[in-house]
Amino acid sequence: MPGHIGRQTVTLLDAPLVAGPYNAQTRDWGNAAEAVVSRCTVDVTGSSETKNAGDQTVTTARLDLPARAPRVTEWMRVRWQDRTWEVDGVPADPEATGPLAGQVVELREVAG
Repeated sequence: MPGHIGRQTVTLLDAPLVAGPYNAQTRDWGNAAEAVVSRCTVDVTGSSETKNAGDQTVTTARLDLPARAPRVTEWMRVRWQDRTWEVDGVPADPEATGPLAGQVVELREVAG
């Protein structure tokens, strides 16, 4: 359950596409554009840990953006509490639920 509904601030990271090896395009996260969005709610929804070949922790969260926030795509990342999260899947379309609804984005962080 979120601690402070609508009181958190996140930074949306959108990296440009650049030419990579073998004519492949890749994201340039070193030159990502940043957009600060306040009045968000972030709720950590789960965590799992594996201890096979190497220790790894996967944490999931749900980001509720306010109405009129920049639109988040599956190619973006989110920085929250000094941690960088990847967008997990394709975010829902906020306009499908009405003009006052914000976008809901699933996040994932892999550590280790």
